[in-house]
Amino acid sequence: MLAGTAMAVASPAIAGPVGAGDAFDLTLGGFFRMSGYTVSEDVSLARGRGYRLYQGETQIWANGSAKGESGLTYGFGIELNAASDDVTAADEAWIFIAGNEWGRVEIGDQDDVGNRMTIDPGTSGVLKGHAAFYGGLGVQQWFNFGTSVVSRTDMEVLLEGGGREGDATKITYFSPRFSGFGLGVSFAPDTGQSGFTRDADNDGDVEKLWVLAANWFHRFDRVAFSAGGAWWLGQGEAAAPAGGATVNDSDMWRVGAKVDYRGIALSAAYMDLNATGVTGANSALGEDAGEWWAAGASYVSGSWGLSAGYFASERSRPTTTLAAARGSTVDWLAFGVTYTVAPGWALLADLSFITVDNINSTTIDNSGHVFGVSSQFVF
Repeated sequence: MLAGTAMAVASPAIAGPVGAGDAFDLTLGGFFRMSGYTVSEDVSLARGRGYRLYQGETQIWANGSAKGESGLTYGFGIELNAASDDVTAADEAWIFIAGNEWGRVEIGDQDDVGNRMTIDPGTSGVLKGHAAFYGGLGVQQWFNFGTSVVSRTDMEVLLEGGGREGDATKITYFSPRFSGFGLGVSFAPDTGQSGFTRDADNDGDVEKLWVLAANWFHRFDRVAFSAGGAWWLGQGEAAAPAGGATVNDSDMWRVGAKVDYRGIALSAAYMDLNATGVTGANSALGEDAGEWWAAGASYVSGSWGLSAGYFASERSRPTTTLAAARGSTVDWLAFGVTYTVAPGWALLADLSFITVDNINSTTIDNSGHVFGVSSQFVF
C-alpha cells in the first residue's frame, strides 16, 4: 500500500480534468519526488558511503467515470510507473461499478480492503515528511534492517513471497456506509498473480486470500473519530520446486484508530502476523511472523505540518541455534516535517533514530540515525 503513504498524500482526487471523447469523464494526475539521505549506523558493510540522492517514485494516474441511464456509476483507474528504472509499466489498474443503494465492486490490480479501510498513523496522514516507517524511508530501507526483523511492509511481503499482495488481481466489494460504519471484503485467487501473467500454485505465495475489513467515522462538534480493523485469511503454498517446505496459512489481523481536533491528530495501530508465511518445521521450533505496533501525533498549522511517531516490532526465531533463538526486535523513533511551498509543491524532512536487534538471525545488532529531505510535486 503502500505503500502506501505517498498515495495517501498524493491523492488522485486533486487531478485535473482532461478531454478524451464522450464516453468517460477523465482526470489526469500524478506525482514526482526527489530525495537525499544521510545515514549513520553501526553495521554499514557495503553501505558505507553514508548518503544518497534518490528519485523516490514517479507515477501518472488516469481515472475515468461515467453514469448510465440506470443510475449505475462505472469506470476505471490506471496508475502508470514513470521512474526511469521501473521494470513494470503499471502499478495498479482496475475497473469499478457502483450504486448508491448496494455499494461498489472493483475488479483488477488494486489494494485490498484491509490496506484501504484500516486506520494507522501513516495512511491516515498523521505522520508528516516521508511518513517514516509507513513511507519512503521504511519502504526503501535506507537503514540496514537486515532480513529477520518485522517491518511495516512485511504485511505485504509475507502475502506474496517477497512481492506486494496489495497489487495482486482481486475482486473487492465495499458496502454503503450506515451511521458512519462501512464494510468491505476482497478475494484474491493467488497473491502472486497480477496483470496478464500466470502464476504457479507452488511458489510460496498465498492462495484463496480473503480479506474482511470494517471501519467507522464520526464527528462530534470539532472532534473527529475514526477506527478500523481487518482480518487476512488464506492458504499458504509450498515453495517451488515440488516437494518444497510447507508454508503456514495466512492468518493476520490489524486494528487502529485516530482522533482529530483543531489541527492536532493522534493515531495508533497494532498488527499480529501470527505464523503467516513461516514453514511448518520452523513454526514447530517456535518461529512466528511477528507483531508490530505504531503510534503517532501531529500538529498542522497553515503550510506547516509537524509529527512524531514510534514503531516497535518483535519476531520470534526458531530455536535451532542460540543466535536465532534471540528473536529480532525493532525500536524506531521518527520525527517528520512537511512544508507546503505552493499548490502542488511540498518540502519533506525526516529524522529517525533506529535500533535493531539480531538483524540476520545472527548475534549482530544495529543502531543509528537517518536524516532525509525531499521535494515533492503533485499534479
